[in-house]
Amino acid sequence: MHVTCPNCKTVYNLAEELVRPGAKCRCTVCKELFPLVIDAPEDDTAPSDSATDSSPASLPSFDLDEPGPVNKKKKGGALLGIVAAVVLLACAAGGIYLFAPELVSFIDSRPVAQEPAPEPVPTEQVKKIALRSVRQYTITNEKIGRITVIEGKVVNNFSSPKDLIKIEALLFDDSGQTVMSKQQLCGVTASLFQLQVLSENELETTLTNKVEVLTNNTNVQPGSEVPFMVAFYNPPQTVREFLVKVVEAKNPPPSN
Repeated sequence: MHVTCPNCKTVYNLAEELVRPGAKCRCTVCKELFPLVIDAPEDDTAPSDSATDSSPASLPSFDLDEPGPVNKKKKGGALLGIVAAVVLLACAAGGIYLFAPELVSFIDSRPVAQEPAPEPVPTEQVKKIALRSVRQYTITNEKIGRITVIEGKVVNNFSSPKDLIKIEALLFDDSGQTVMSKQQLCGVTASLFQLQVLSENELETTLTNKVEVLTNNTNVQPGSEVPFMVAFYNPPQTVREFLVKVVEAKNPPPSN
């Protein structure tokens, strides 16, 4: 049976057993989202070699023996019109599984939540927070394995105090792709002994200790510095570079 996009009139072949009530599909030519409406069935008596505008030969097709969309003739001269949109609509507990989603995508009628775009870093808020003495090294931990440590200091070069300065550390591979990243409030570091013997949970608890963060990373006066340390547990062997940047620095609450 045929499915026609109501916007651009592209026609797709669809196996009858795949049709489910209430399904929708998205045309991959014009991206139109429309309810599934089946076209009138073809006349099976029409000769296979006399292609018209509604014949299977005019539909998007691909040969299953070759990758990618193609139109081929077999040795006998018959035109092979293989279904272009190969989709498997299998609903299990509300889930939908798809083959060849680049051709036709069948979706649930429920709205899909969109991921919010990442908020840009407010440069005015952090532009005078400087990084100092940043270094990266690897530690072997007896419980965890390899730990990549990035540590350094942030310096408040504003003319007013700052609170809760936060940094982000990133690890990159040879191609410059981010393989691991982590944001962390400044103010806490761990000793070499702790890095070598603590478990991952213990080390994370140490590096995010709220008491030390509030003690060392609030009311940071102009010219003062605050230490930071970020730990990445068993990073990939492909890591080649790292980056640290300041992503947040708050103003202290007004005093009463």
